[in-house]
Amino acid sequence: MDDVRGKSDGGACLMYDNATWFPICAGLSAVGVVAAFFAFRRKGVASGLRLLGWAVLPMAIYLTGMVRLLWTIGQALVQWVSGFVFSPFVWTGLALFAFAALVFPVAARLRRRQAGAAGASASGDGATTPLPKQGETATAAGKTRGGDKAKANPKAVGKGTQQAANPMEGMEDIEEILKRRGIS
Repeated sequence: MDDVRGKSDGGACLMYDNATWFPICAGLSAVGVVAAFFAFRRKGVASGLRLLGWAVLPMAIYLTGMVRLLWTIGQALVQWVSGFVFSPFVWTGLALFAFAALVFPVAARLRRRQAGAAGASASGDGATTPLPKQGETATAAGKTRGGDKAKANPKAVGKGTQQAANPMEGMEDIEEILKRRGIS
């Protein structure tokens, strides 16, 4: 008989006993084989074979010695969770993780706004452009760094439906970059 006693946590002793697991695994496999037989007769071969595959797993786990491995993993997981739940230090650490998860996106958004404001003041005309509201682009608001809509995109003025007709329009810059890099 293989008997391994775990660490005692104030009176409660977790233990692994190899002799206890054989009847449990054998019983589960036997019940699964009987269920697979009935599934085979009622629902067909595919259902019966699928259930038979699940039915032999408990005995396969026992015979390969994985019961002890699963027991050790389960025991360690329970100890970790119980230490996790009742520890104020762990909850303080979780609060700090949550704070960091909130601070990083806020800092990134503020950095984008500062970069946008610095680009607007360095546009050359000396006028600062207010940042667009969330969901609104600068051109949708009617304001761009260079002035009005016509100055911002002179190709789009007066084109209307012709712009949608030619999807390759405006790709000249990309083609030039690809040619410079030898990709074409």
